[in-house]
Amino acid sequence: MSARTATVAQPVWAQLRRRVPGAPADLTLHVLPLAEVAAWAESATDCLSAEELARARGIQETSARELFVVSRVALRHVLGHRLGCAPGDVPVTHDPRTGAPHEVHGRAGAVAGRRGDAGPELGWSPALGQIRPVHFSISRTAGLVAVVTAQREVGVDVERLQSEVETDVLLDILHPADRARLAGLRGRRRRVAVTRAWVRVEALVKGWRTGLARDPASINVGTRSRATYGPDWTVGDVRTTARENARLAVAWRTDPAPQG
Repeated sequence: MSARTATVAQPVWAQLRRRVPGAPADLTLHVLPLAEVAAWAESATDCLSAEELARARGIQETSARELFVVSRVALRHVLGHRLGCAPGDVPVTHDPRTGAPHEVHGRAGAVAGRRGDAGPELGWSPALGQIRPVHFSISRTAGLVAVVTAQREVGVDVERLQSEVETDVLLDILHPADRARLAGLRGRRRRVAVTRAWVRVEALVKGWRTGLARDPASINVGTRSRATYGPDWTVGDVRTTARENARLAVAWRTDPAPQG
């Protein structure tokens, strides 16, 4: 990582918000184009932990390193806005066994209304008189980073449109019912449909905090743009642009556990 030499303006966070159809009010999704935010993220790495900086230095490939830096800097800024603290003070930790992120705690309001911020984002509930945990999930693919936060378990996945070879690999590990309905498709339509199915699987296993320790072949995601999965989970597609050439899905717990 290079030393910061100039101040680069923060992104206007409201412009990076992406609507998640049917999502609860406490859920927010930000989608960051790498080309537009990489310079800012590089100038703001002083918010990263020593461990995060070491990980960034260890990534040799330039675009992969940029994606990592953007994802971590953006995550800390979005959580800082929700929690009412400085980005560098956000306690970002993960389960050592599964790699799943731990929820974070804080109080919103200190940064509400500042130019370009994400707003108070419901990090604290006066009605409950308590600090409520904020859950988060991040995903990155070529040229894009997605960050979702909510007051419930949540997962996000974004993937560039898969190649023919990648499509074949993913198709083989999807649920048998999904494989059967997708196998007859051809060309770009097939690549789009398989990529769409895969991001839904990934969003769910991130929300469940299992990762791919849960067999993807056990998860039938179906065809609906937004669907319930079991009694407690919803997974849905999020619109992407032709320029992004990607598919994006978010999963969330439909009925979050009571706050203790």
